Amino acid sequence: MKQLILSLLVCVLCLPALAQHPDSLYKAYLNTLKLEDELDRDSMALQAYAVYAQRQVNRRDAGAAAILDSLRQMAEASRWPKAQGVYFYTLARHTELKGNMQQALQRYQQAIDSLRLAGPPYGPLSTALVGKGFVLVNTGLYEQGFALLKEAWHYARQSGHLKNMWLSLNFFGDYYYYSAFGQQQFDSALYYYRKTDSLVQAHGMWGFFKSDTYLGLANVYRRLGKQQEAARYWQLALEEAQQHGNHDVVYALYVDKAEVLEENQQYQQALELKLQAYQHVQAAGWIEFIARADRHLYETYKALGDYQNALKYYEQYTAAQDSMKKNEALASYAALEAQYENEQKEKEIERLRNKNLRQVLTGIALLLILLVTFVSWHIWDLRKRNRELKQKNREILLAQLRGQNLERKRMATELHDNLNTKIAAIRWQLEALSPAVSDKARQILAKTLELVNDVYGDVRLISHNLMPEKVEALGLISALQNLLNQLKQNNNVKFELVVNTPPDFDFGSLTYPLYNIIFEMINNILKHARAQHGWISISTQGDKILLTVSDDGVGFDVGQMTNGYGIRNITSRLENIQGKWNINSAPGEGTQFYIEIPKID
Repeated sequence: MKQLILSLLVCVLCLPALAQHPDSLYKAYLNTLKLEDELDRDSMALQAYAVYAQRQVNRRDAGAAAILDSLRQMAEASRWPKAQGVYFYTLARHTELKGNMQQALQRYQQAIDSLRLAGPPYGPLSTALVGKGFVLVNTGLYEQGFALLKEAWHYARQSGHLKNMWLSLNFFGDYYYYSAFGQQQFDSALYYYRKTDSLVQAHGMWGFFKSDTYLGLANVYRRLGKQQEAARYWQLALEEAQQHGNHDVVYALYVDKAEVLEENQQYQQALELKLQAYQHVQAAGWIEFIARADRHLYETYKALGDYQNALKYYEQYTAAQDSMKKNEALASYAALEAQYENEQKEKEIERLRNKNLRQVLTGIALLLILLVTFVSWHIWDLRKRNRELKQKNREILLAQLRGQNLERKRMATELHDNLNTKIAAIRWQLEALSPAVSDKARQILAKTLELVNDVYGDVRLISHNLMPEKVEALGLISALQNLLNQLKQNNNVKFELVVNTPPDFDFGSLTYPLYNIIFEMINNILKHARAQHGWISISTQGDKILLTVSDDGVGFDVGQMTNGYGIRNITSRLENIQGKWNINSAPGEGTQFYIEIPKID
């Protein structure tokens, strides 16, 4: 066959819901009108009505024009580019089926422009590209049509549009098979037909998709000399097409087989096949197919020398060609191409006009970037210096704490090992004098011994507070727990310790300051709070140590708080370790101390 029988592909361009009856499609549209959300209702109603309109256009329904007008009104009311694109596509399909290729080409282009503007999903755009691509192919602009079908394949695959993926792959097979394209690379054709068959089998596609896929495989196997495979696929295609009433595929099966017979000069057998094909093309009722069938019969009758019938079919062919206005379509496409080139030139002129402005703006942008870079670097440098300063301060504080701890340890040792030893010696000597003195002197001596014992106890307490032995031996948490256990036995206040720190957390140089702060606050509770319960909570947050000490005592008015010795001691100790504190209390509501201390090592 010298020319491509391609238009049969376009008959499935509007196949959404093909298996559904138009009444069910219209009912689906009515159901969308019941949705409550206005935006969902309008968009879904338009989409449902578009499917219904496309179905009626494909069926060549007598009321298709009125349905199209309703779709136009809905698209205009929505002001949605995708709705406009779907309308233009449906109108293009209607115009194409009526045989006006010139207007169909223009409408397809309008659909493509609108759908490009609408953006993803790109299924509708791939459909419009397929439609325009086949119109270009049918008017002889093969390369331009091939380019559009390649673009359609890209968008169809991106959006998962199976129908358009199939149409594109099947066309690629036809492009390398049919002689009209001047390719006839049968291995390439077989590659694409097999990919088409894989798509059909993987997704359970049937009817036209399946039968036309088998048609392509039958043709290419015949050309490759694999007659057994060719006959098998030809029969499968015929059975599938007849089962589903795909007259266009049956027509193509007979005509393609007749072409091979004509190449072997078996014109009479070819004529019989073409006459059978003619019955199916008339049943399909598409003017493009009928015109091609007229041309095929004209060529065969001419080869047989039957010039009367040849003239009859040639006249029918030329009349159909004139009615489809293919020459006008070619001229229209040329005009569109010229318009596109003019638009591109205007854009180039505009680009050149704006070049100087862009250069100026680029210069300004570079200056701004330099300025922002300098400011950013300056800020970064300041932050770096601040970090270094904080680190130095932390190192100084750490050194101070370590020095204080060493000095406290030295002083505690001196008090315990030196001063307390001497006091103990004085006490023993005084006790030794007691039997040798008078009663009056013994009374004075007893009072003196009491004072010495008090001094001994005070020195021992001071030594313990300077460097508690249990803190050094057990660690902060265990030492605190030990202290609270002793207080539970000797006092009415019941203390509870809550610790929320990592198991291996090391308080480092803050161990003794924290113990002393907590000890001071416990002492305040015992002396002033008149509480029954006290709570101590120690936790960590990032590089901070959080300490909460609270009680259920009498509380006090924070606004009238005096800077007593206990508060002054606590404040002084916190300042030494850069700690922050806050107090929450009211008469009769207890007291809560919230303390935050940075971890310094």
